[in-house]
Amino acid sequence: MLKKPFFTIFLLFSAGFAAAGIEMVYPLNSSIQGGSSVQVGSVSPGQQFELGFSDNSGYGFEWDSVKADSSSLPSGWAVVSSEATDSSLSVKFRVPENAVRNYYNIKLAFSNSGKPNVEEFFTAVIVVKENLLDVSFAKKSPSVFSVVGESVPYRAVLSNSSIAPHVVRVSSTLPQNWFAERAFEVGPNSVIEAELSVNPKSYGQRPFSFTAASLQENAVVETFSSELNVRPTLKGKFGAPFSGFPFYTFTLLPFQLADSLIALAFPS
Repeated sequence: MLKKPFFTIFLLFSAGFAAAGIEMVYPLNSSIQGGSSVQVGSVSPGQQFELGFSDNSGYGFEWDSVKADSSSLPSGWAVVSSEATDSSLSVKFRVPENAVRNYYNIKLAFSNSGKPNVEEFFTAVIVVKENLLDVSFAKKSPSVFSVVGESVPYRAVLSNSSIAPHVVRVSSTLPQNWFAERAFEVGPNSVIEAELSVNPKSYGQRPFSFTAASLQENAVVETFSSELNVRPTLKGKFGAPFSGFPFYTFTLLPFQLADSLIALAFPS
């Protein structure tokens, strides 16, 4: 008579254990069945990426640890950190710069220190590939001409299809006081749009280019060529030699300097 209730309790416990699950919250938001393999995303060689999980086990207690099985860790890969908070777990990996483009399997084990006989795992499939960052440029204004001292807006669209964040440096061939170099962090699997303002300091025709470079990969991602056709204002004409000479009037330098001195003596 006692065996039946005990057997029933055992079945209920076993059913509960079978229902155990893993809740991934980053980079996927997904319920993962224990023992399964899940492709979680792509990274480039040399990047660091993080996998995040809820501590909810789904059957009455919380996971308080997640560890990568060292025997499943690909050669050259490293665990950078492993962290547990009040409601989440995370583990961060570093991919070696010489990682071969391929699919990699990393086995992750979840446990609770108060329940040493209870453990769950799944295999994260990571794809290592190149060209996960895309950058495009465009001039926002349709006008052919601009004016000295008035900013000329450009737009950059940065798209990151990696599960790792990407830092992009945007520079130009213009002087620093025309355009200051900027850096943007693009989150995993995200797209951002940034406005770039060029501020002409002297008049004339000026070809130039923007360059977007990946700081992680130390490589140029995209180059964009453009041209400025800058018209002078009266103040721009007089003040040009003090902020950048016009591009085609070097023979008029003495007159430019004289005009500038007049402008300083008799400001408008």
